[in-house]
Amino acid sequence: MSGFEILIPILAVAGMWAAIIILVYMFFSTRHRERMALVERGVDAKIFATNFRLDNSLKMGIVAIMIGIGIFMGYLLQRSGLPDVVAYFTMVLIFGGAGLVGFYFLAKGKENEGGEV
Repeated sequence: MSGFEILIPILAVAGMWAAIIILVYMFFSTRHRERMALVERGVDAKIFATNFRLDNSLKMGIVAIMIGIGIFMGYLLQRSGLPDVVAYFTMVLIFGGAGLVGFYFLAKGKENEGGEV
């Protein structure tokens, strides 16, 4: 590389980092301005609080485990002669869906008991 050709990767990397830094700065400065405007009006800023719910983590965990089982079952079907795409695609969808349905019934049962998931 010679001349201006060496500047292309340097400017690309510098531009990428500059864009990331500007986006992060704009996000936090805008959020700060919004919160200060709420404080000036006397409004409670609890609308920005995030509720960490364990049931979302449980749901994602169940689905991830079931998708893993689906991939394994797809591998077994592929080894038995079924085409690759059909074996993996169907098993991932079937087991992922089964994980969601299983979580639904688990959550519904806990809700009927009056407990939290």
